[in-house]
Amino acid sequence: MVLARQPIEAVDAVYEPPVFEQPLSVNFPGVGTLIGFTLETAQITLDSPPQITLIWRAGDVAPTVDYVVFVQLLDEQGQLIAQSDARPAQAMRPTTGWRAGEYIVDSHRLVYNANAHPGPATLIVGMYDPTTNQRVQLSANTDAAPLPIALMIR
Repeated sequence: MVLARQPIEAVDAVYEPPVFEQPLSVNFPGVGTLIGFTLETAQITLDSPPQITLIWRAGDVAPTVDYVVFVQLLDEQGQLIAQSDARPAQAMRPTTGWRAGEYIVDSHRLVYNANAHPGPATLIVGMYDPTTNQRVQLSANTDAAPLPIALMIR
């Protein structure tokens, strides 16, 4: 019995580093490295939340967990005011399919919560297992990487 046929799009692996604005090197053990990002939103306002493109480089072995990437915007007190939680590349590049050494372009548009307000803010990035909500522990003994960019919400 066939219930439905759905085409599967093949995704070509990219082995040349894509263009991005801000280089990084944050190791996500067992997954890969966040090598950079581009903040796509020129001016961040309460009407225009941040959009960011992350650039990942896959590790030597594909993870056995289909991780979700989170990007969070924190105010100066560390309170969450906006976020995006999604599988990499709009779910087109699950971490279980990453190939050794390839680059993954992963865009996120954050959504403000009810507590959003103008002022200084920080972006952090991490990954978690959606089944257990367990975050990937970074080599810096933390579970999220702050991005080196000063933001002001207007």
